[in-house]
Amino acid sequence: MSKRKMMNTLIDWHASRKQKCLLIKGARKVGKTDIVRTFGKEHYKSFIEINFEAHPEFKDIFSASLSVSDLQKEMSLRIPDIHFIPNDTLILLDEIEFCPQARTSLKFWAEDDRFDVIATGSLLGLNHKEVSSYPVGYEQQIEMHPLDFEEFLWAIGIQDTDSIKEYFDRKQQLPDALHETLMKYLREYMAVGGMPEVVNTFIKTGNYNEIQSVQEQIVTAYLDDISKYADQTDKPKARNCYLSIPKQLARESRKFKYSLVSHGGRSSQYTNSLDWLKDAGLIHFCTNVSTPQFPLPAYANDEQFKVYLDDIGLLISMYGYQIKQAIIEDTLTGAAKGGIYHSRQSTTTEPCISCG
Repeated sequence: MSKRKMMNTLIDWHASRKQKCLLIKGARKVGKTDIVRTFGKEHYKSFIEINFEAHPEFKDIFSASLSVSDLQKEMSLRIPDIHFIPNDTLILLDEIEFCPQARTSLKFWAEDDRFDVIATGSLLGLNHKEVSSYPVGYEQQIEMHPLDFEEFLWAIGIQDTDSIKEYFDRKQQLPDALHETLMKYLREYMAVGGMPEVVNTFIKTGNYNEIQSVQEQIVTAYLDDISKYADQTDKPKARNCYLSIPKQLARESRKFKYSLVSHGGRSSQYTNSLDWLKDAGLIHFCTNVSTPQFPLPAYANDEQFKVYLDDIGLLISMYGYQIKQAIIEDTLTGAAKGGIYHSRQSTTTEPCISCG
């Protein structure tokens, strides 16, 4: 598994969790399960994994009493060779959105405090499935995203990124040779993106056709999730908004245009659908501000915003293979170049606000 910054977050939580379970949320396929699995096997004597999507029968474990003692008994009945070692066991409740009662159980695991519990879930399911009782005060929530550029460099074997950061910290110009090398890697990152499956395909094969195929499969899976989770009236609207993003960013426009979603489209038709996509972790907004002055939200124009995908590689794949080729060869021109490069800057965990 590629080195991820999330590992440091998990180590810090383990050191000072203060009777709280951890909930890692994010879009599908960003690497939530793999990072917890690696963490569990490296830092605990006993690691127990329960995946509610792969094994729906495990939901029965949480169908009655949620006391930790009863949960231990139910788990030992259904999962062979598991061991509960107090203060040295990590339990992964994976795809927890498929078992709302397991989400409720986090309170009881936290109160018991003998075993560490991490839950992972897709924002689609977590935001759009009801839970009978949320474990308020007993879970720490963090959101995980695709690999950023530095993590991508680590994945392809460039480990000494601290020396590169020093130039930025000192606001010094990079040496020409280093600049050219980093720009080459940056164009690769834009074409590949940060979805772990895609990055692994790139490392193993170096084949951009195979990369494109994996990216298209992920986009299709996201569209299927929209059809599965969105309200009946929002399904076509959310899908059309999502599919319009490449077209939106290819235009010389300062804001998202509803008319590019459908002829005569208006904000009243699509605002809820865009909010739904944002809650699902599939997109994020970049809002225009009138003045580059803190606090920026005070100068934000909520009517002027652009919309970006959470992963630059998926965006490039939606333009088609020729755009991927143009980016790698650095021959891309026109309005699309500005939209794509700004998208690369906007794929971040922080809110995006731009001046215009």
